[in-house]
Amino acid sequence: MAGSGGRVRWGSDTALVDDDEARRRLVAAAGRCLLARGAARLTVDEVAREAAVVRSTVYRYFGSRDELILAVLLERIDAAMRRVTEMLEHPDDATRSISDLIMHFNGLVPGNPFNEALFSPDSRWLVTSLEVQSELVVDTYHQHLRPLLTRWQATGQLRADLDLRETSRWLNTVGLLLLAPPWTQRSDAAKREFVEHYVVRALITVSAARPPS
Repeated sequence: MAGSGGRVRWGSDTALVDDDEARRRLVAAAGRCLLARGAARLTVDEVAREAAVVRSTVYRYFGSRDELILAVLLERIDAAMRRVTEMLEHPDDATRSISDLIMHFNGLVPGNPFNEALFSPDSRWLVTSLEVQSELVVDTYHQHLRPLLTRWQATGQLRADLDLRETSRWLNTVGLLLLAPPWTQRSDAAKREFVEHYVVRALITVSAARPPS
């Protein structure tokens, strides 16, 4: 829910901040609360206290707790996808890169306290539900994947009948699947084998196909 425009007095600050800055501060406060308590336990009241504003200020910019969490997720996804696409060693090779995209993205969770909080047993269900239902999430993924997918399709590596935005949606969905049980108990090698056999082969053309590594 967008702000009504104008400026708002922020917490104990005497200065006024504009709507964009207010949203950024609320998302940052929500991120700190999420890291401390997990997504499932996050409340609007807690975010308001963390941001040093009244509850109504939060609702001026976000219609619900879930909108706040989604805003945090979008910020994290954007940064993660930027990093993952830069990690690709063979960006012109669809067969190699599709597997790497999913595996690199999932590899950002272990050892990262924030990402581990997002995909903890208590929070995973909520985060996954928000992601798979949000078209904004698809847009964010596709913003980063579109140049790659377009190039691979133009060079005959991806099937010509694929809707590229929907392809971005399902690559994200597969990634979320691998972050949930029973996949969390399986090795990276097993996850990669699944992706190469059942995801990559569904997307690439016969002429681009080669035996999985």
